[in-house]
Amino acid sequence: MLKTAFAAGLLAKDEFDRRVDRTLASRTYADLAAVTAGIAAGPCASKPSRRLTRAENAVAWGVCGLIVSAVLTVVVIPAGTTKAVVVGTAAAIYALSWLLAAIMMLAARHRGSRPTRGTT
Repeated sequence: MLKTAFAAGLLAKDEFDRRVDRTLASRTYADLAAVTAGIAAGPCASKPSRRLTRAENAVAWGVCGLIVSAVLTVVVIPAGTTKAVVVGTAAAIYALSWLLAAIMMLAARHRGSRPTRGTT
């Protein structure tokens, strides 16, 4: 909080140094509260994250699927195998991961569309 206030120009350098020294010497929460007295706790400087669009979400899952498939292929395939075996195994792992993802998505969609008990 002190660093943010100093960076925003709310504290001079000597005041910042004095408050940092008091912070390091404080023993209780009341001591810390006294150090930060007079500094407004403003909102966080970071922007709130926005939700991904459907296309961005699909791209993110696709890239994740490619990376996971590549890692699993490297882990599963022993050294000295042919390119055809490596490519075939990678394709099988990629297809299996997408099949599992589709099943999970359909199950989640099905679970969310069921009416709850007691509603008409």
